[in-house]
Amino acid sequence: MKGHSPGQALAELTAAATMQTEATHQRLVFAWGQILCTELRRVWTQLEREEALAYEDKLAAQVHVLEEATASLRQMHHSLGRSCRRLKQHLQALRSSRIEQPWP
Repeated sequence: MKGHSPGQALAELTAAATMQTEATHQRLVFAWGQILCTELRRVWTQLEREEALAYEDKLAAQVHVLEEATASLRQMHHSLGRSCRRLKQHLQALRSSRIEQPWP
């Protein structure tokens, strides 16, 4: 960070720490997605094996499960997309800063 004012260097370090915290948070999103898919597979398998349900009831239950899974996956998609955009912007800012202030 040679050539930067102390305030600018501190701002860049703070931004970098914030971005890394957000990137680390994505591990939780991945775990959530894994749990969601595991649970979806378990419930779906249980519904397929359920012989006591009438066909229409089974179909309604499958639709309900898929609607809930879709809503959860949509939230995960938005979270991942938001993080990806922020990390790309941060990377672009780092690269443009390097061009403006070349490292010795």
